[in-house]
Amino acid sequence: MNITDTLKHLPEQSGVYLFKDKIGVIIYIGKANVLKNRVSSYFNRGSSHSVKVKQMVERIKSIEYIVTTSEMEALLLESRLVKKYKPYFNSQLKDDKSYPFIQITKGVDFPAIHLIRKSSKTAEKKARYYGPFTDVETSRKAVQKLRNIFKIRNCSQRKFNSGKPCLDYQIGLCSAPCASKIEKGEYQKKIRECGLLLTGRHRSLLKSLRQEMKITAQLMLYEKAAKIRDTIKMIEKVISQEKISKSYQSRLNIYLRDSVNEESLRVALRDLQQYLDLPVLPLSIEAYDISNIQGKNAVGSLVYFHNGIPDKKKYKHFKIKYVPGINDYAMMREVLERRFGNCQSTEEGLPDLILVDGGKGQLNIVSQLLNELNLPLNLVSLAEREEQLFQLGRKEPVLLPGNSAAFFLIQRIRDEAHRFALSYHKKLRSKTIKDSLLDFIPGIGEKKKKLLLSKFKGIDSIRNASKEELKEIPGIGEKTAQKIKDILEARYDCKIQE
Repeated sequence: MNITDTLKHLPEQSGVYLFKDKIGVIIYIGKANVLKNRVSSYFNRGSSHSVKVKQMVERIKSIEYIVTTSEMEALLLESRLVKKYKPYFNSQLKDDKSYPFIQITKGVDFPAIHLIRKSSKTAEKKARYYGPFTDVETSRKAVQKLRNIFKIRNCSQRKFNSGKPCLDYQIGLCSAPCASKIEKGEYQKKIRECGLLLTGRHRSLLKSLRQEMKITAQLMLYEKAAKIRDTIKMIEKVISQEKISKSYQSRLNIYLRDSVNEESLRVALRDLQQYLDLPVLPLSIEAYDISNIQGKNAVGSLVYFHNGIPDKKKYKHFKIKYVPGINDYAMMREVLERRFGNCQSTEEGLPDLILVDGGKGQLNIVSQLLNELNLPLNLVSLAEREEQLFQLGRKEPVLLPGNSAAFFLIQRIRDEAHRFALSYHKKLRSKTIKDSLLDFIPGIGEKKKKLLLSKFKGIDSIRNASKEELKEIPGIGEKTAQKIKDILEARYDCKIQE
């Protein structure tokens, strides 16, 4: 796709854009509130650009972009990419000014957050730095949002030592550690959470917060659980986990924006074969994932990609049958055993590559099973934290280049396996929660509950049944039937959260 065509298809959404030269080297990375307007402005003939910008535009031969869900997400993503690739024109176009960084101080019990221009003098101070950011105003807004979520102070140490809460405490931007309104451990926990968000580890952060909310609710600490819930909502508003996952599928003209671009997909598969040193081109890839919460409603998923394109007719769900409790290794083994247990090594239709979610542990458990089944299949595991690929016989993990087609293909396959497993897990969990409504009805024990679910096939049918139909169940009379109707109608629309 040439530049003219790319400009026509740019979305009117926030995101990050990457300019590349004729050999594919990234020469500039920027962010935009509206990608179409910002990127197109570089190529408007009537625009009065500086000499440096004109020099850059002359060297642009291709454009890539990443759609984000918010201005703040674009800011954080731009920062990470600039730091990683160090594009030539990002340093040339800064007008001799240092880029701003978000600073979180160290060496004190109650650290502060600031937006600063990092210099050799400030770099010597005890602090953590996040950045650089190219947009000062957006960076300032980001700090404000972070303070609104985590209530971190940004006053000087001298003002902090006064021991008096300021206006920031009154308007919800600070938790007033100066006046002992928050304990040291709780405050430092918020500092760590803020760091996770700034480094893009929002999934890990949200998972931890949801688990904490669940535990506090079980302990009937409802006020604390409500505060955690509000924090989760604010984080999700700033950066939506689901939409971020979808944004991987919207990666520019590398092929994820156009899944039928056969040539681009072929390049991705050839690159993957080369990086993993595979004996065959991985035209058929099966990916596996496990989803469970403390072992409940545990499920596995299989997604199938052919020529880099998902073939949903070959997707499969596996409800874990034989593994009690929490044991992801054993669950993964069960899923693979049920998939390949009756296969022969000469059977056609076996995948060119198996991708499992996890690290070396998952790799070893699946490899052991395949050896027992005498199936010498190509196998790789993907550790999400550092996007590391593990293979048997390799001491070091394989790290795919972050801007390669193979990298985005692997991410897409992994995300699809995760989405598919999670959707089935949510479905089972929802059914479990609905069916548990019968436990609220006096006089309905396990035996009658099973009879009701067997006859009516679900809580919806029970709720809509007449009293006469309910009374057909052995042991259910007029009063019990009325209780079923009353309680289900009263509780059915309540939102029950695990």
